[in-house]
Amino acid sequence: MTVTAVAVTAAGCEGSVLHVTPPQPVNSAVPVCNRLNDQLPNLLEHLQSRPTRPRSPLVHAWGNVHPVVLRCGVPVPSGYSDSSPQTAKVNDVTWFQQVEGDHVVWTAIRKGVNIELTVPTHYEAQGAFLVDVGNAISATIP
Repeated sequence: MTVTAVAVTAAGCEGSVLHVTPPQPVNSAVPVCNRLNDQLPNLLEHLQSRPTRPRSPLVHAWGNVHPVVLRCGVPVPSGYSDSSPQTAKVNDVTWFQQVEGDHVVWTAIRKGVNIELTVPTHYEAQGAFLVDVGNAISATIP
């Protein structure tokens, strides 16, 4: 995982607070991210939602040992274009995929606010994460 982009650390014990660096979007993104947070599932597949620090509407996480981390209000990733071969459309959400070491960074490209989902590569069925999070995105961000 790119440390400058996500900077995730954990104390290592189950249920501990996960430290995530929130993005710094324009102020208009914060209410949109608040609405998204209200729609995010508490259970992402088999992973339970967990607390993050700092508490922010811009971040959310699931899982303890190998957490999946969402950041709301990220910029369009470098290398993205409408015709990028690393894009996939899942339930009307366009996702851009970047493999970074032992993580895959999926960025949902939206008109106003982009969402980043960082998933450890050992999760084989990552499409299920995209469906679950994509449903919340579709419901809140045009």
